Amino acid sequence: MKAGAARALEVDDDESRESATYGGELKTLLDGFLETIIRSVGARAGAVRLLSHNGQELHIAGAVGLPPEIYECESLVDLGCGVCGKAAQDGGVHSVEAGVCAAHSGRDFFGVDCKRVVAVPLEFRGKLIGIFNLFFERDKELDADASHLLRSFAELIGISLENVRLARENRRMNLMAERHAIANEIHDSLAQTLVFGRMRMSVLQEALRKQDELLAHKCIQDVKEALDSGQKSVRELITHFRCQMDPLGLQHALQVLVSDFGERTGIALEYSNSVVDPGLPLEHELQIFNIVREVLANISTHSGATQARLLVIRKDGRYVLAIEDNGMGMSGKLSAEGHYGLAIMRERAQRIGAEIEVESSEGRGTKVRLSFAAP
Repeated sequence: MKAGAARALEVDDDESRESATYGGELKTLLDGFLETIIRSVGARAGAVRLLSHNGQELHIAGAVGLPPEIYECESLVDLGCGVCGKAAQDGGVHSVEAGVCAAHSGRDFFGVDCKRVVAVPLEFRGKLIGIFNLFFERDKELDADASHLLRSFAELIGISLENVRLARENRRMNLMAERHAIANEIHDSLAQTLVFGRMRMSVLQEALRKQDELLAHKCIQDVKEALDSGQKSVRELITHFRCQMDPLGLQHALQVLVSDFGERTGIALEYSNSVVDPGLPLEHELQIFNIVREVLANISTHSGATQARLLVIRKDGRYVLAIEDNGMGMSGKLSAEGHYGLAIMRERAQRIGAEIEVESSEGRGTKVRLSFAAP
């Protein structure tokens, strides 16, 4: 349980870091756009305001050149306020004398250095997502060319904001998937062991009540073995979730895994890889590596094998990884064997559009075949 709890805390920390990273990325992005726009049109300052979740307010997500006190009072404004409200309502580029906005906020912005405020709607696929403002020292209406330029900038900002949002959602989904994987790993290893131990403890209590020494001794031995198995599962979980992809890539990671497997288990593992450079995305490499490692862990723990083989080939535009052993094999439905982790491996395979097949029969070993189309 310590491994699962520790990893859950790490995932919570990952979410906090992800949120902070998102805010930092967004501000850096918007400030960069504003600096470019300000230089291009000769403005004094600029700010990007994003629509709140309730759709009624605008909050500043990035600003360049705004004095701290102005930033403070303008950090959150009503969507219908002044020139911003007009731009939000009709989707046009609007400007107004700074005094009009100053009357709404009760502040004089830059004093005599601010004469005009411009509001440009930010949209993505026709949907309003915010407003960006420019503050000018000159009191002059924008001409058609300037308005067209600002609309082009607004379109770029809208697309960039949507990309940042999608990237954040993808990171959040990955964290959620990781939590689900952690739950599966704990359920298929530690949780079942603890349930078994608890059941044997109930039998032990009954044996002690009846003074059945033989049964009590058997239960104590079973509980001891369950605790030993649970401790081993915790160590495996810690190792599993701390593991990251080898920076040298999947090919090198598999070679290291194979070498370590033979030294650690004493099982002779034949490794044949005819694929020179698959050029796989990182997500593919991570899931493939984890599947291979899970299969090898099952071989070393449950199969009773003395020999195994890992084959990597490319055939008919598909990559194939086959792992087989000469162990005792399994009978019945493979999915019923929770410790085997077949459901987890299938989930990993689905993430990269791969197919996984398992063949096993009692006394004739097990063969796992993972295949997927070349990306």
